[in-house]
Amino acid sequence: MVADATLRKITEMTRKMRVDESEELHTERRNMRLKTHRNAIIALAGSVALATAARTTDAQVSQLHPSFYGSTEVDTRHSQFYLLGMYVGMGGLGWSPYFNINGYALHYRPLRTSTATQTLSAVSPTLGLAYAGRTGGVSFGAGYAWVHNPNPGAVGAEAGGKSGVTASFGAYHTGTGRRAMRTQLLSNYNFGSQYLWARGRASVPFGYSARHPKRIGAEVVGQGGGKDGSKSNSFQVGPTFEYGWTPQFRTTLAGGWKTVGGPSFTSRDNAAYAKLEFSFSP
Repeated sequence: MVADATLRKITEMTRKMRVDESEELHTERRNMRLKTHRNAIIALAGSVALATAARTTDAQVSQLHPSFYGSTEVDTRHSQFYLLGMYVGMGGLGWSPYFNINGYALHYRPLRTSTATQTLSAVSPTLGLAYAGRTGGVSFGAGYAWVHNPNPGAVGAEAGGKSGVTASFGAYHTGTGRRAMRTQLLSNYNFGSQYLWARGRASVPFGYSARHPKRIGAEVVGQGGGKDGSKSNSFQVGPTFEYGWTPQFRTTLAGGWKTVGGPSFTSRDNAAYAKLEFSFSP
């Protein structure tokens, strides 16, 4: 009996040591990931500070240029997405820092078989560097998304459905000639929810009005991710129509077909969507 009790005690102590070691290893890995993300943001912030100092030496290009933007998207799956944001950059060619902040709300049905709805909201600031050339440019940014009522696998949460560090990339190019094609790529990844959002667009001039320039084109949007057993993905494609009301204010209308699925769904769900965007640069 004494030997059995001793054996049980040793076994329990061994199991506890293994659990403690596993927890310590998990905590160490998590701390390493957080440290890596923090160091990346600090490095980017340092690069932005250096770029700002370099650009402010030239008074002609050091002026800040704010712009405001927003969008509303609805689909036949009873999902609505609303976004409002502000972008602040510096004029001129070459590298320059930028600051972007937006807030969004996603109203959706977490379960396809239920009519119950939820609303997820978030605020996401980003600090980054942008390069502007004569016919194109790129941008890199890092920030953080604070999410209320989180759901890592919520379909349509562009900056992620759970609080976490974010990384963004953008690129655009405009061809030469009077009726040049314009292409654009935007993307964002949330490390907290392991969620990726990306959108590609291409457009060409429509009509010949100089007062109210118009463009027609198409967009492709892909997004998805999640964790802890809650994962989803979504793809959508459709035409776009851009209209310039004034040199400072323009709107874009888009719509088309959307498909939603992933491990969180028993089958793929198809729907139609419509979206209205605006941008204002005073």
